[in-house]
Amino acid sequence: MQNSTNVKRVLTKIMKVSLTQLLLALLMVGSSLAHKTHGQDFLERNVSLKLQDKGIGEVLEQLEKTVEVKFIYSPKLIQADRKVTLVAQNERLSQVLSRFFNPLGISYKTFKNQIVLSTTADMPDSSPKPEPTVVVAPVEGKVRDKSGAAMPGVSVQIKGTTRGTISDPEGNFKLNADTGEILVFSYIGYQTKEVRVENVSQVISVTLSESASSLSEVVVVGSRAAPRTDVDRPVPVDVISAKELQSTGQIEVAQMVQFTSPSFNSAKTGVNGVANYADPATLRGLSPDQVLVLVDGKRRHQFSGLNLNVTVGLGTVVTDMNAIPSLAVDRIEVLRDGAAAQYGSDAIAGIVNIGLNRSVGKGTFKTQYGVTKEGDGGTFLGAFNYGFKLGKEKSYLNLSLQYQKANGTNRSDNYIPRPVEGGSYTGIYSNTPATDEATRTSRGVWPAYGTFPVGIYGSNQTTAYQGFYNLGYPLAKNWNLYSFGGVSIKDVMAYGFFRVATPTNANSNPDIFPDGYTPELPGMTRDYSTVVGINRKLSDGWNLDFSAGYGFNNLDMWAQNTTNPSMGAQSPTSFYVGQNAFGQTTLEANVSRNYNGLMGTKTFNVAFGTQYRVDNFILKQGSPESFQVGPLATSRGKLPGSSGRPGIAPADETNATRSNIGFYADVETDITDKFLLTGALRYENYSDFGSNVSGKLASRLKLSENFSLRGSINRGFRAPSLAQTFNSVTTSTVQAGAIIQTKQLPNNDPRLAQIGVESPTAETSWNYSLGVTAKAGSKFLFTLDAYQIDIKDRIILAERMIVSQIAALRPLFPGISEIRFFTNHVNTTTKGIDFVTTFKHDFNAKNRFTASLALTFNETKITNQRPTPTALQAGTTARILVIDTVSISLIETAQPRQKMHLSLSYQANKMNFTWRTSYFGPVTAWEKPANRPHITQTFAGKTLHDVVITYTPNKTLNFSVGSNNVTNVYPDRVARNFAGYSNGQIPFTRNANQFGFNGAFYYLNATVNF
Repeated sequence: MQNSTNVKRVLTKIMKVSLTQLLLALLMVGSSLAHKTHGQDFLERNVSLKLQDKGIGEVLEQLEKTVEVKFIYSPKLIQADRKVTLVAQNERLSQVLSRFFNPLGISYKTFKNQIVLSTTADMPDSSPKPEPTVVVAPVEGKVRDKSGAAMPGVSVQIKGTTRGTISDPEGNFKLNADTGEILVFSYIGYQTKEVRVENVSQVISVTLSESASSLSEVVVVGSRAAPRTDVDRPVPVDVISAKELQSTGQIEVAQMVQFTSPSFNSAKTGVNGVANYADPATLRGLSPDQVLVLVDGKRRHQFSGLNLNVTVGLGTVVTDMNAIPSLAVDRIEVLRDGAAAQYGSDAIAGIVNIGLNRSVGKGTFKTQYGVTKEGDGGTFLGAFNYGFKLGKEKSYLNLSLQYQKANGTNRSDNYIPRPVEGGSYTGIYSNTPATDEATRTSRGVWPAYGTFPVGIYGSNQTTAYQGFYNLGYPLAKNWNLYSFGGVSIKDVMAYGFFRVATPTNANSNPDIFPDGYTPELPGMTRDYSTVVGINRKLSDGWNLDFSAGYGFNNLDMWAQNTTNPSMGAQSPTSFYVGQNAFGQTTLEANVSRNYNGLMGTKTFNVAFGTQYRVDNFILKQGSPESFQVGPLATSRGKLPGSSGRPGIAPADETNATRSNIGFYADVETDITDKFLLTGALRYENYSDFGSNVSGKLASRLKLSENFSLRGSINRGFRAPSLAQTFNSVTTSTVQAGAIIQTKQLPNNDPRLAQIGVESPTAETSWNYSLGVTAKAGSKFLFTLDAYQIDIKDRIILAERMIVSQIAALRPLFPGISEIRFFTNHVNTTTKGIDFVTTFKHDFNAKNRFTASLALTFNETKITNQRPTPTALQAGTTARILVIDTVSISLIETAQPRQKMHLSLSYQANKMNFTWRTSYFGPVTAWEKPANRPHITQTFAGKTLHDVVITYTPNKTLNFSVGSNNVTNVYPDRVARNFAGYSNGQIPFTRNANQFGFNGAFYYLNATVNF
């Protein structure tokens, strides 16, 4: 513990260094080096060295250090482990290279300060049967990726020989070959391609595609240097291809990730406020707002609604990943490590980066229909994607359209007025059994109790229209234009709790609904986003990227089939509740360069930049009747406002704006072939609460080509969201069977300062990670990573403070029954282990077996609580709790601590069979009955199985039939003695998030590729 404290103290001091000084220093280094290498012929530099019985690779390393050049070569092609002797005494480098390379059959050519090596004749071979000499002639060409970008470092080898070369920094290659020989192009993470030499004078153009079955996926997120594979990365990243996402049978992006990445959790919910309209999604068991979502490396705006219901993510704002159509996604990268120093606020738990589809010249149409075993939840999907080339090389315009219609489900039990023998009786018409039964019989509306449900608890009915685009276009002078964005419009029908017709109930309105009513809570969410940028790679190696982005989300809410109980018979039954809106404007500048051989390192990448962001949070009032206080509020104790969702009143309207500016510096260096070190610093200043400095150090040590150790330590932060700071909505919640109205106070309310409640400041975190990676050839790979995340001053939504029971509140809040506010109140520690292993075997070109197993184990604990503010406690004898059991369980036990995914897939010619098994660990929820001890219930871990069979008759068509949760597994049911059971309305807990509660789902889909 003392060592950890010392490390934190040292790194904190380092982070206090002026970022401006660091950026200036990096610029000076870059300018100096660029000037030093420009216009000089390094082949004329003198060399003096003496090396005896050393490997060719070791000799090249010494030359790189001596002359400050970079050799680009394939160790296999030049047989870099061969022992040689080289002695030079004040000789020109050109002379030394000729004398050194000629006997070895190695040739070279220069490019700026790089020397590209190749073999022009057969390499010396110790075997007794040397390869016969071949008469050859020059063949040249260029290698690109599928977007048209040049690919340096691609191995080009003549099949069956040791002759070959690698492509230069511009993707060009040249080697001697004979007509009829076959060139083999290979690069890690890409499919190997063979091209036959038809004549020796031809120019060969080759396009490599990313490998769909590669064990070691190349990723960009988490590093601004060269992309790296699993074994090479210093931090863990899950890479989920579009094929894997689509094979889940899910139709929304978040649910696709839920069943492919074990550290990611997102489950559907019902009767849960704004969580009905945007699914809470978490990483490593932390909060939804502690994971940062990027789209093609750019920050994605958040949802506009603040979750104020008792579910995972209480008091947080989510990012709606489901606003992006699935066919617009090429891959998803889940960075399981803190990254606030690299990308800014919110990246405490990690990052989800959504990589966009940029394919051209081909299209996809997909349609799918599915239904649950119960016969409800019918879901239809129609999706389209096509990519155009815009007349220039490397240009693309990829368009995606999606329509989704999902009918709702209902898993409510039949209504029971007395769920537990001897318990309290809650009838629809009266709490006295005889009176209630007599009224029910005379009314003739409801049949016998226990034979009908009154509520709707399940997945919400959703209709969605979505479109997305991704564009790239080369401009003059090597500048490239890029842009992406989209529109999503979703109509969601959610529901509230059933309101009984008992005249004395505060929510009943027998004048309009004499038999009770269930509020319907429709919402429409609109999402718009666009990013426009330009980038360029300068001739001296600098990469420039400038972009501007805007994202906007609003949520219009209504309440219908309900009343304002305080208005009695004069109440309407349909209300406009109001609107939440959130807008985000982002301006970015990013600069980077990779130096080869700087200060004796293999590579040295420098990146720095700035980001300016403006956030805007808006609340707009609803119709007057939705918040009106009618005459029955005082005469009969009826609640004001539209029941189920009170409207936003004029006093609650908000239009809050804040800005922040950040500067970062990022260095990544391969000190040697085996040792990688990376570090980052970031300074951010917010207009509303001040500044923060975060930092990160990470490293990877290769013990061999197939086995590595890696680790990281970083200090992160999360700024309080504008919704947390300025939300002032009055809400209704259900606690222990009672519907309560609560006033949410914005943190600029001066009365909070009078009771000692300070405005929230940034959460800060320390994240430690240590792991191992290993692979066995191209068939087997595993990674194992342990981590600990310590969060200080975590922001929570305080418990409901009942004004009448707290002396300090009574004079300040007359007429308000209870208040809530946000505050930095707890420290937490999260510990866990992630394990991922993958195996593949190709029996032949048409038969392939793949298997993967991914496990996560984690635990979050509250380690410290701030004391209750003295001014708030003054005059009240009973201890005032700022956080209590229910809220504690939402942090500690409401998400599975264990999660496992096992996937087995077998490809046999035109048929593919996939079996997935997912285990979701147990969760625990608490309840606070009125005037009784708190009670708890644990819901056991469950295993779900998915199966899908795909038939691909040709390259154009494929058909799939499948089932998610084929064995029809449900979570444990809520105990009937819990008030949360609500007379049968809520048979599966709302207060924890495991895997949903719809049972088996069967589907068919057809995909047309053209």
